[in-house]
Amino acid sequence: MKIQPEDEMEIQNPQNVNHEFVAEIDAEKCFSRRSFEKWERATHSHGASLRELMHLRVGKFPRVVDMVFFPKNSDQTEKFVELAHKHNVMVIPYGGGTNVTQALYLKQMEKEERMIVSLDMSRMNKVQWIDRENMIACVQAGIRGQDLERDLKSNGVICGHEPDSMEFSTLGGWISTRASGMKKNTYGNIEDIICGITLVTPKGTYR
Repeated sequence: MKIQPEDEMEIQNPQNVNHEFVAEIDAEKCFSRRSFEKWERATHSHGASLRELMHLRVGKFPRVVDMVFFPKNSDQTEKFVELAHKHNVMVIPYGGGTNVTQALYLKQMEKEERMIVSLDMSRMNKVQWIDRENMIACVQAGIRGQDLERDLKSNGVICGHEPDSMEFSTLGGWISTRASGMKKNTYGNIEDIICGITLVTPKGTYR
């Protein structure tokens, strides 16, 4: 059976906006950018599993996020999470979108009454410093694998982590999924490579 792709993405759920939350994040100016655009909301509502790609092809998703939010640093992320918790808004972190475990798939959220926001980390994509003496670096979570390797190599070092999705996946995604790579026999998995993380949660930030 041949499945024809749809010309237009059909979003089945009405957009749910918590206006008090949006007004407060606007007042706090705690973002680089935010978007209510239909195509961006759809893009941030699926990963790369077979089921999700099939939904993408036929043009129907059971549920999509209501807004996409782009922070540019940890301070903005902390403020955003604080306000989301205050206003009872659901947050789904988004890295490169390569996820195949359906962590981004919102089928189970069809009846969710809260506003759902995708927290896109793509603008937190910098290598902040490199310590050659101790062979460590401080890197933001949204950097893609190929960009991380390029920036490290320009300083004479490498990360050592090389998953199949390296071109598109992000450091934050690797850590959150305990990712493995093709060089694991030499450098280990991602949990063997990282020295520490900054974790932003509704209960506070842990370093």
